[in-house]
Amino acid sequence: MPPPVPKFPSVSKFPWARLLAIVLTCALLVLPGAAAHASPTDLCAEPLAAAESVNRKVDAHNAKPHLFELPRQQAAYNAYNAEAAQLNAERTAAMSRLTACVEAMKTLEDTSAGSPPLSKPRADTLKGLEEATKKVPTGWQPPPPPGPGKNWRVPKGTAVRPLYDSLRDLTPPKFGNVTLRGSPRPAIGSRDTAYPASSGYTIGTNASGLSKVVPDHIVPLAEIIYMPGFLRLRPQNMYQVVNARVNFQWLSKKANDSKSSKSVAGMSGVDPQWQAAQIQLENQVRKQLQDAIDKLLKSQK
Repeated sequence: MPPPVPKFPSVSKFPWARLLAIVLTCALLVLPGAAAHASPTDLCAEPLAAAESVNRKVDAHNAKPHLFELPRQQAAYNAYNAEAAQLNAERTAAMSRLTACVEAMKTLEDTSAGSPPLSKPRADTLKGLEEATKKVPTGWQPPPPPGPGKNWRVPKGTAVRPLYDSLRDLTPPKFGNVTLRGSPRPAIGSRDTAYPASSGYTIGTNASGLSKVVPDHIVPLAEIIYMPGFLRLRPQNMYQVVNARVNFQWLSKKANDSKSSKSVAGMSGVDPQWQAAQIQLENQVRKQLQDAIDKLLKSQK
């Protein structure tokens, strides 16, 4: 009577499929309705495709015979074992990439604060960003940060200016009466909190009949483009970083014009308490953006 046939445990596909579903359906909360909104599968399409590719290989592996008579089928047993180990390694790497993307997009979208969902860029938009990125030489180094009170600048004629111009045309999005960072759009006639109450400044009315406020980049675009790793992002990830909901707040047109592309620390004539809170917020958001960039780079590998 031959010895018992050992059974090598196959790569389990159920936990993988279940975890994948949990990541995609629960990690990002996308409001239904608007066609322009990006779904989780849009935001992390590339790492998701890589994960699904591994899943197909797992399915093929699991469909193979996995009963072996030893020692007669030792070579087949060893090959099956080696393939399973390789697939487990690929599965771990793919899940790590997908999770990094989901975590980054969740931070950028800021849905916990009630901000509007991220949007899906058009194909021609991505192509334009790709062409502009190609104009930046390999090994290009950003300039040093500006001095206190000075603006971040991307001068004309520099290698990154074409990319900056392309991004500038794409951000900020046109928001209506939406919540940004947990705060609704300020009402017409309400106090402009960027300035002391004694100034008497209030929120006016714009040409569309809405309150005269703008979605302000807390960390300016001219700084974001110089952040470590930003230029190594793929166009679709660049688009989401510069349009990160976590980096937008409502600001009066007057205060936004005064701030321009400098740190809020360089503004003058504003309310001191507001300015101190804004400096703290700026530092917080800068860290969130850098963390998201780092995670997106990991998801691209």
